[in-house]
Amino acid sequence: MEELDIAKRRAMHLLGGRDYGRNELIEKLRNNYSEETAVKVAELMCEYGYIDDDRYAEKLARQYIKVRRYGKSRAALMMRQKLLDTETIENALEKYTSEDITAEIAEILRRKYRDRLFLPGLEGKKEMQKITAALARRGYGYTDIKNALYRLKDEIDEQSEEE
Repeated sequence: MEELDIAKRRAMHLLGGRDYGRNELIEKLRNNYSEETAVKVAELMCEYGYIDDDRYAEKLARQYIKVRRYGKSRAALMMRQKLLDTETIENALEKYTSEDITAEIAEILRRKYRDRLFLPGLEGKKEMQKITAALARRGYGYTDIKNALYRLKDEIDEQSEEE
């Protein structure tokens, strides 16, 4: 059997396990086959419809933002590690608006940091810095974090006025 056929079988086996981007598959095939063969097989997989970088990027964006609750910057970083190009990543992430992100942060704040939010004095300020830093590590922007905090504070103030 020639190298191209063996590489195609390997690619089909890999794609049977999970989705891959074009460059990611080439990188994986390069470990065992020549550069030329890896590129040729990846092109064939694209032609057959087994690889679609746009579809793969949208799937990853949904996974990272909605399921894992990462911010856009962390999601983009994780997608770059999957060897997707910048334009594809930006297109996949553009449908997640700042309002969606703010709502997501507010939900995380309600669920995870409810007891530590808006404590009085210096202790409260330190807690807010810790919470902001934790959210920034998840890839959320400072502006989005602040907007979510203001939104949540307004909700809490409205609830306390009603009582």
